[in-house]
Amino acid sequence: MQAPTRPSDRQAAIFISVAVGIVVAVVTTAVFWWVYSLVLAPERAAAAIAAATPWSPSDGIKVITSAQRNTPTDGRQPWLGEQAWTEGVQAGQAWVQANPNTVNVQVLAGMTSAQIWTYMQQYVSGALGVGCQYCHNIQNFASDEYPQKIAARNMLYLVSDVNAQFIVNLPNWRGNYVQCATCHNNAPNNLESFGVQFIKSVPDILVTVDPLDENGVAITDPALKPEALQQPISLQDSVLYYVYNYFVWKPFDPNVPESGRGALALTYDGGRTQEQVTINQNVMNYQAWSLGVGCTYCHNSRNFVGYELETASNISNPQYGYNKLKAQRMLQLTTWLKENWTTYGAIPKDAIPSELQGGASRFSYQQIDGQFYNVPGCYTCHQRAAIPKGAINQTAIPEGDTGVVILPPVLRGTP
Repeated sequence: MQAPTRPSDRQAAIFISVAVGIVVAVVTTAVFWWVYSLVLAPERAAAAIAAATPWSPSDGIKVITSAQRNTPTDGRQPWLGEQAWTEGVQAGQAWVQANPNTVNVQVLAGMTSAQIWTYMQQYVSGALGVGCQYCHNIQNFASDEYPQKIAARNMLYLVSDVNAQFIVNLPNWRGNYVQCATCHNNAPNNLESFGVQFIKSVPDILVTVDPLDENGVAITDPALKPEALQQPISLQDSVLYYVYNYFVWKPFDPNVPESGRGALALTYDGGRTQEQVTINQNVMNYQAWSLGVGCTYCHNSRNFVGYELETASNISNPQYGYNKLKAQRMLQLTTWLKENWTTYGAIPKDAIPSELQGGASRFSYQQIDGQFYNVPGCYTCHQRAAIPKGAINQTAIPEGDTGVVILPPVLRGTP
């Protein structure tokens, strides 16, 4: 009978080394996870909870009452601080009592003074994080003497038009509307279009942009390109260009596999340059960062070109076809916003404010007709949430049950 063989010293050493390596790896992983749980996990968990918590009017009112009293230099009274908030509320209540019928109301027609006061206090003042004095002479709420009031009125028209033209006809729409808080997030000028992740992750390198024409053919002759693209521009600026200059040249038809093509399409006769592919991917990254989602939120990873609208067995998100159509519609919205921004009362600036340069603000400003405007983009509303925290869903509180109108019909685009 043959004696059992014993492992050689070499084999034993290898076995022990592997065993020790496994133990070290497990212990190291456990230590790193422990450190992470102590340092980052609570913050990330709190951020996730905050992102999932719907916006509330009280959020903006707390911003006002907890702020230091400001000192305006343009004739307006302070609109920040607890005292300013109290003064505005008292003046508003007195105005409603003295004027039960509306005076100089142009957008919210059909509502009583009391209804308008309640809506403005909670869903406009609260949304912007400013007291009544930001827009109003609180001795005469009907006065149009401050340009901020004219801008706010036109922004109400904007809410109505965006909901009517873009939101309520979204594919697979779930009843969420745009309101003031969707863009402003409790600050009057908080329209940042590009988050920190975009600034840090997109290299500031020069690229040649070959845009598509209305037939989906690449324009390679510099003389035929838009003036802004006739010379190489930074990769960052190329992303901005497509976010604010998107169009569809082959509308989606579920019966035509190659339909649904727009300005960012990579499929056309002759192929695309590597630089254009890089631009495309960075625009996609910008959208993903803005919504806090990955590629498969909109795309079938096995067929990025397709617009399948039915549940597929090879993906986990059955709505990806609808989401891709939604994303395309939203790029049309950002383009429409830039093209129409001067119509809706935004107050322009002669230059990008020096105190805002650097960081995201520089990218949020667009030059239109020789002046600079802070124009919304994907990140403005979404702030890393697929459904913007500041979106509002009227069906959450049916008027018939409570009598509460949290979004007047005229602002839903369906008067």
